[in-house]
Amino acid sequence: MPYKLFVYGTLKRGLSNHHYLQKAKFLSKATTFEPYPLIAPKKTYPYLVDKRGVGKRVKGELYEVDIVTLKRIDRLEEAPSYYKRAFIEVVDKRGKKHKAYTYFVAFAVPFWQFDFLEEFLPPKK
Repeated sequence: MPYKLFVYGTLKRGLSNHHYLQKAKFLSKATTFEPYPLIAPKKTYPYLVDKRGVGKRVKGELYEVDIVTLKRIDRLEEAPSYYKRAFIEVVDKRGKKHKAYTYFVAFAVPFWQFDFLEEFLPPKK
């Protein structure tokens, strides 16, 4: 059974952890249906904070993944201690709504102290 996964950080195409999605099917660029705080206090990877209605509609990518891939990404994201996996609604490029997993930071972060991002782009080297 395939699962839908919305990624917004280093799992996106061209970024450092995208190889974890090598067996996944890219469905579309997508945006969160609701706003969420997306911050990058570490600069090299972002946190999505589970505060629906606060922040901006976040841009990312929507994939179809199998359970093996999903569990590998859970390990990468240190779920559920560092990030927690949860369902959100996202909208694809055609305007179709999807229920998909994503990863929220699992601990309290003073997110209001940071600029909210619409999209994570890592710093240039």
